[in-house]
Amino acid sequence: MERSCKVGVILPAVTIELDSVFLDGIYRLFSGYGYDVAVFTCASNAQGETFRNDYISGEEKIYTLAKMTDLDGILFAGGRFHDQNVADSIFEQLRGMNCPCVCTDYENDLFPNYHTSQSESVRRITEHLISHHGFRNIICLTGIEGNRDAEERLEGWRTAMREAGLNDEGYFYGDFWKARAIRLADEIADGVIDRPEAVVCTSDIMAITLCDRLMEWGIRVPEDIAVTGYDGGQNALLSEPSLTTVNGKEYETGRNAAAMLLRLITNNDSIPMINAQTVSFGRSCGCENAEQKAGLRKYYEKIILDCEWQEIRMMSDYINRMASADSFEELSHSIDELCYIIPDWKDMYVCICPELDNNDIENTLPENFTDRMSLFVSKHRDRASDLSCIFDTAELIPPTVRSGRGQLIVVTPLHNSRYVYGYIATTYTDAARYVFDDLYIGWRDSVTNALSIQFIKTKNRLLNNRLAELSERDTLTGLFNLKGVSKKIAGTSENYALVILQVKWIQTPSGRFEFKPDIFISNAIQMNCSIHDICFRYNETVFGVFLPVQDDLDPKSCCDEWTGRFDLFVDMVIKQNKWAEKPVIRFTYEYFQDSTAGQCDVEQVIELHLGDKKQNSENALNYAQQLDELRRRIRRSPELEWSITAVSDEMRISESHFRKIYKQQFGTSFHADLVDIRMSNAMKLLKKTDMSINVIASKCGYKNVYHFMAAFKKQTGMTAKKYRDQAHK
Repeated sequence: MERSCKVGVILPAVTIELDSVFLDGIYRLFSGYGYDVAVFTCASNAQGETFRNDYISGEEKIYTLAKMTDLDGILFAGGRFHDQNVADSIFEQLRGMNCPCVCTDYENDLFPNYHTSQSESVRRITEHLISHHGFRNIICLTGIEGNRDAEERLEGWRTAMREAGLNDEGYFYGDFWKARAIRLADEIADGVIDRPEAVVCTSDIMAITLCDRLMEWGIRVPEDIAVTGYDGGQNALLSEPSLTTVNGKEYETGRNAAAMLLRLITNNDSIPMINAQTVSFGRSCGCENAEQKAGLRKYYEKIILDCEWQEIRMMSDYINRMASADSFEELSHSIDELCYIIPDWKDMYVCICPELDNNDIENTLPENFTDRMSLFVSKHRDRASDLSCIFDTAELIPPTVRSGRGQLIVVTPLHNSRYVYGYIATTYTDAARYVFDDLYIGWRDSVTNALSIQFIKTKNRLLNNRLAELSERDTLTGLFNLKGVSKKIAGTSENYALVILQVKWIQTPSGRFEFKPDIFISNAIQMNCSIHDICFRYNETVFGVFLPVQDDLDPKSCCDEWTGRFDLFVDMVIKQNKWAEKPVIRFTYEYFQDSTAGQCDVEQVIELHLGDKKQNSENALNYAQQLDELRRRIRRSPELEWSITAVSDEMRISESHFRKIYKQQFGTSFHADLVDIRMSNAMKLLKKTDMSINVIASKCGYKNVYHFMAAFKKQTGMTAKKYRDQAHK
């Protein structure tokens, strides 16, 4: 069977540094051999029935996607799940897989299980206390009795004590958590236990808790009692005093489990295993370590960067912008434009079940992943977005849009309670920096919420259309619909002038209305009609009025008089309310003489007139929409060659007319706007990447770097190099 060069990793929420380090060990090995690593994860690692709900169940359905995906192997991090029932359920799903599987810290009778030996590291840290500090009275606080990790770490302490000829019976079992550490500190302070010179704890959380409690009793660490831990990570850096601990266990576990899986995939037993565990010295044992200071500085830099991203998120209005989309297509554009508020990703693919965007009123949402998916958004940092397409779920990402091999692909679920909407597949180049944080969760859940809203809107539109087929009134405005107005005038001997209003709104940058535009136009029409006039709504943007015309009156004059009165009324209301939105209305007239035809004939006549007008004026009416779309395309791909000649030809209008309507809509010329967009992209690349100025110039559409530098300095008042230097201070 042909290999996919893709392996899957199943693990719970990646929320802390140690989770990222574990993942980094896996990714570094597989990427070095040209394999993609697809990580199936979610926001949950709940434990116990207390935390079970439909949201958690929906999150955990992402693990079922692994079995549907074409993979060369699966690494199941079963020991990282807090809820044994969840881990067991996933394991049962993996039975019958047609590819190798390796587990980590999950004993089973089917697949190989990798477990990292931990006794040697604890032996080394204990030897350090004995040989370097000269301590003799050293006790040990380990985890749960009978637990493999707890017993291995305890054995490392006992080995070091025996080899030094010291008492190895001074140990205590705990639970790898805080309660037993607090009790041990209290027993030492109360004299129940003779005060030791040092305490070897087999987890950082127990060590930090012990330090805090001892110091509450006035017992100094390390001056009175030295303390060490085991785990590594940020907690050891942030504790006071900084903690002497063991680093590297998580990286070693991920790296060696990946090597075990790759051996099975390739039948190559020469792929090496490593020992990555090291002792990191802190002040809790009386040592000092420059590496810990560097790690602490890196941590604070990340905090500052996270705050910057939080500010970007708060200013983006992403929740409302997604939720207010009027169609799935518009929502796709909104998501594409708002991907930037998530840091560090390289490619982002939003994949949804085709049933979600299906114009079938009987359609229901799936409760499991479907065999086919729709590529809803395909966004890249280094190239233009891709067009949507339908693809096999087994591919995970369509091969035609992929950005190469050796990628870390993090796959997270899109769901509403138990209903499956799809997933987001995001690629990264640095596994050690990836976390499933609240910023990403909020953004992802906003995508889900917007999809829910759009699904409901689509259902409502379909329902309204079906009702409209049976009704004579428009359900939103109360005006006649086409069927109703045709029935109203059919069979009469009146002469009518028909005024057709085709409406387009120029909105504010926020994209939000301060009122309901359909209702406003409807009310304005009715306020300007007599009891003899007949108003109707044809569709979302087209309204009409039948005006009775006496034999001695000119139909065009009647229409001109009505439209003039209507325009004045609309302008007056907008000015009085100080609304920023403006309607652009195109009026066209038709004349009906002696409307004695039947209802169906009248419907056909109106359809014909409106259809002709729609066809003849399509470009004129859609200028605003076309210009908005053009601007979005430029923002997505500023590196392309954009010229007035090309875009005006595309819109089938003259260059002079294009210049005029572009400035009317955006308040600036096309050329000036293009430069603004390109310079904004340049500033973002200068600030967020280490690309050379030559590369950035090319990505912003400048073939000549000197032209780019001149334009940048003219726009910002400084050189590109100076801007980058200031941004990185």
